[in-house]
Formats: sequence, C-alpha cells, structure tokens
Amino acid sequence: MNDDILNLEQAIEFLGVSEKTLIKLLREEHVPARKIGREWRFSKEALIKWIAAGDSTNYINQNELYMVSKDIVGESSVLFNKIEEAIAAIKKHDNNIKIVLNDIEKDITIPQNASLRISYKQQREVEKLEFKIFWGLRER
Repeated sequence: MNDDILNLEQAIEFLGVSEKTLIKLLREEHVPARKIGREWRFSKEALIKWIAAGDSTNYINQNELYMVSKDIVGESSVLFNKIEEAIAAIKKHDNNIKIVLNDIEKDITIPQNASLRISYKQQREVEKLEFKIFWGLRER
C-alpha cells in the first residue's frame, strides 16, 4: 500500500491511539477519512493537517453542562482583594453565587456541605492557582 494512504491499523499506529479512540473520533469529529467498502482509509497528509488545525480549548470543558466565568486582570494584591470581596458578597447573600456572576440565569447557592480544592497548575505558558468550591449536582 502507498505510504501516503493508511488503513485503520496504520492510522492507529500513526496517531498513537487505541482502536477504540480512533473509532470514537470517527464518530464524533471531522476526521479526514474515507470509507471504501467496509474499510477506512486515511491520508497521512490530511491527518497531519487535521491535527495541526485543532484547538485544545474546544475539548477542555465538553463535560461541563453549564459554565459561566469572569476574568479580572490586575496586580496580585488587587486580585486578592477581589477574591475577598466576592466571598464576602456571596456570604452576605446566603451563599448565592449569582451576586458575583451576573450571567447566571438562576439563583445558585453553595450548600452547607461542599468541598474546597486548592490547586496549582502549569499548562503550556500559563501558571494557575485555583480555588474551587464544589458539591454534588442537585436536582433541577
């Protein structure tokens, strides 16, 4: 077979993924491939272009059903004050987070039993210190 055209097994090896992952990608993505009879065929060049054209931010939050966020830029001391102000406002409004995230369509209150995760991450050219309060999804 021509080295520029790959069958399923060769595409799996070329991409370094499992068969299950590639089949999932074929169902959910716009993978450049052609089904000829019962067999998949892939252009090596097209796969390289497809990977190069991808944007990881399209995949990061796919499991989140709903997301509202607000970014505030400034000096760290100012940001620490903003955090304190946001926490004080949430507490003052019975743990309702809508007070600090106006784009939320309904009232959402942090329940008494929740968890706090403090984490540091280094991703690509960004370092992050995150404070996350999370709880189980309530009935809608």
